[in-house]
Amino acid sequence: MNKIKLSLLAALLLSSQITANDTIELEQISIATKTQKNIDGVAATVEVVTQKEIEQMGAQSLKDIMERAEGLNVMYGTFPNASSKSKASITIRGMSPNGTLILLDGRRLAGEVQNPYDLERIPASVIERIEIVKGPMSSLYGADAVGGVINIITKRPKDGLKIDAGVRYGANSDGDADNLNLNLSIQDKIDKFAYSAYATLSTTKPYTQRENENVWAPTPAGKAAPSAHPNPNVSNNIPDSYEQDVTYREDSEVYTLGSRVSYDFSSDFIVGFDANYFTEEREGAYIGYFHPSAYGVPIFNAPVNSSDKNRRLDVSLDALYKPMDELELKARVYNSNYKKRNKTTAREYAAMGYASEDASAQNGMDADVDIKVAELSALYMASDNHLVTIGGEYRDETRDSSVFSQANTMTTKEMDYRSLYAQDEWQIGEKLSAILGARYDEISNADSKATFRLGGIYEFDKMASLRANFAQGYRVPDIREMYIFKQTPSGLQVGADAMGYDLKPESTNAYEIGFGGRNADMSYDLVFFYNDVKDMIAQTLGSYNGSAAYTFENVADANTKGMELSLKYKISSDLSSSFYWSELRTENEATKKDLEFQPEKTIMIGFDYKFTHALSGGIFAKYVGEQHYTNVLNIGAPNESRMEATADSFTTLDLRSEYKLSKIFEIYGGINNIADEKVEDVLGSNVGRYYFVGARAHF
Repeated sequence: MNKIKLSLLAALLLSSQITANDTIELEQISIATKTQKNIDGVAATVEVVTQKEIEQMGAQSLKDIMERAEGLNVMYGTFPNASSKSKASITIRGMSPNGTLILLDGRRLAGEVQNPYDLERIPASVIERIEIVKGPMSSLYGADAVGGVINIITKRPKDGLKIDAGVRYGANSDGDADNLNLNLSIQDKIDKFAYSAYATLSTTKPYTQRENENVWAPTPAGKAAPSAHPNPNVSNNIPDSYEQDVTYREDSEVYTLGSRVSYDFSSDFIVGFDANYFTEEREGAYIGYFHPSAYGVPIFNAPVNSSDKNRRLDVSLDALYKPMDELELKARVYNSNYKKRNKTTAREYAAMGYASEDASAQNGMDADVDIKVAELSALYMASDNHLVTIGGEYRDETRDSSVFSQANTMTTKEMDYRSLYAQDEWQIGEKLSAILGARYDEISNADSKATFRLGGIYEFDKMASLRANFAQGYRVPDIREMYIFKQTPSGLQVGADAMGYDLKPESTNAYEIGFGGRNADMSYDLVFFYNDVKDMIAQTLGSYNGSAAYTFENVADANTKGMELSLKYKISSDLSSSFYWSELRTENEATKKDLEFQPEKTIMIGFDYKFTHALSGGIFAKYVGEQHYTNVLNIGAPNESRMEATADSFTTLDLRSEYKLSKIFEIYGGINNIADEKVEDVLGSNVGRYYFVGARAHF
């Protein structure tokens, strides 16, 4: 009874804890159950990345952390903008990037579909820890949690004044992709009042690679090289090929501000308020699949410049109330508002018949995205052995965007979600526990869906626990997949609604069995998983009014399966090691082909050594296996064709060290990709050998 009471009274919902005294132990998480729970007691595969680990990496942004997190794959080029080569999304266990739900302090973020920007928008310096659950979590979080959930928890108020400040600079061997990051954060608690705040500035210069593309233009008979085009303006002014320095890391400037305040009206009633703001500017140069000319003829494979001015404001109000020892109530309302302004212009604007570069602006992808959410949940100790969580959520997503019509005018699309969920954490015996959960979502523009979860853990001893888990997930078509109708820099894209398709939600039944344990010197986890996907949503090449067009369909059923082994061992008091090995197999059950951009094997090895009391360092190696994809040959040309291709495996090796000048100050530095390993461009390329240095102060 006391053990459950302790869990109840310390309960933490969605990690946006409003208790002013944040004393969570590192091995405790909340994302997997919406209650505070020791990581060994969760019937799911969970990883926690701590602030200490983030600092040891010398990470600049969330992307740096995700590239080292176990079981995550960073994928580029997942959305229809010329700049997609420089933006990355996350996939988990072979599921699509749309199936990874990213939360900031437990809140959904308004932004692009597939979260291609947020990996570099969230500075590493503001993160207190990251909780990652692999596998479907729709029974708690609804849509978009098919592959898993990632919750980024920012630094929260503490007892006593704490100030962190830092600076970090890095660049590759040629001085490209250089990045400067400045950060400052403060946390304090004064009697019943607690507050925290942070501010960061991150600037990055571009990394580009020289590329050459053949140029094509449509004719009455199909397509032709410009020199053979019947329109003299095209044949006389536009060459048959262009060279372009294509941007793989953008020129960017990102400012981030955040704050939280909370007040303990009593030990049983606490109210908190969060505000987070960022603004950014990004620029890059690319090969545009399609860009209109002033001659009434579009040009394919034309060099383009793309720029973004974006900003997001998130505000949240929450309250925690404990009317009795056995019951805890929590309410939260929040709003995430995102404004995106993109301009895509022709680099060779004069040759394409425009008086200025601004006059050539076409295919801009502007958007105003607004997410409003209201949540209410209760945690009830029903008996000595049952901890019950029930809750409800209302979410409204409105997207005004220029991608819903061929004209560059804003059109509004809206979806809303209503849901109820319940969960029972059942302590069956001293060594056996189980969790049962269910959720029902009613969605305005898609079929409603019920999802279930059942898991259990049997602890033989601390070094040997067996767990099994069955979970369901689903993903409703996003607004782009339903309604886009735009000739984009990646080609004509027509959503299922305009094509007349009945696009059903993608659903997953996931099975997992794991065996693990830990003691003072070692921890390990071995897990086998199988995901059975029904009505998989995928982008396909079809036809709209006689023109080739990308659209979205329930193409087939699919499955992903594999094994993950994680091992951490403290070799001595000064030397520790980590090892991760995964095998992943995926299949489109209709074509019997592999799903795209899913590495068959991933291996990570790391060693950390404390040379002296002040000096420490480490080495980290990562091997990423072959990845299959569809290669488009002669893109835009009359003889455009597609063939199955394989991206080669690659291995990167990183070194880093840190030195404590005093209890307050420390300096650090490192070299990433020390062997200058090349990564194929289709995977996002690599900036090469990268050097970084930094300094931190903790007051």
